Amino acid sequence: MQECVQVLHVLHKSLTHERHRRRQLELDVFDAQQLAFHDGLTLLPNRSFFQQRLGRALGAEAGGRSLAVVYLDLDNFKSINDTYGHAVGDAVLRVVALRLTRTVRSGDMVSRLGGDEFACLLADMLGRDQLSHLACKLLDAVAEPIQLDQVSLTVRPSIGIALCPADGVTVDSLLQAAYAAMYRAKRHKSGYGFFDQDVPAQAEEFV
Repeated sequence: MQECVQVLHVLHKSLTHERHRRRQLELDVFDAQQLAFHDGLTLLPNRSFFQQRLGRALGAEAGGRSLAVVYLDLDNFKSINDTYGHAVGDAVLRVVALRLTRTVRSGDMVSRLGGDEFACLLADMLGRDQLSHLACKLLDAVAEPIQLDQVSLTVRPSIGIALCPADGVTVDSLLQAAYAAMYRAKRHKSGYGFFDQDVPAQAEEFV
């Protein structure tokens, strides 16, 4: 009987250790996924995650869902880094990320694509009027003054909008269309704009 108790005790310790090991492995896998698919500065989904989600959304779009890609770039952001340093610039990016997330709907996706560029994936959009209203809300939200200790800053975005299927039916074509619309809005200082296939894109090469 005593030997049986000892054996059961050993088995219990072994099972407990195995559970702990498995739990640690699950945490390690989760951390690795977070690093692989999220931006370390803002904690938003990164470009790779955004492209994957957009690809899945395009597959679902065949079932009748409409979607739009909104591309945002902060105007003259380089001057913030040059004047106040990268620590302030990073803080501004975190504030912008939070404001964008709070402005879109809970089911929409906000991503930091890199640098001072962000994107939103919007599903089940009704049309240009609704998107124009959202673009104005995004412009106002980002342009609210940012107070960082003794530094008060205002940043303004340029926003480009592309719709599926009118402006593209693939991940690359929609991102390129939204980028071209953003670049045109930046050149014309219009705040935001939709992709227009009849207007030649004069943007720099899309990366």
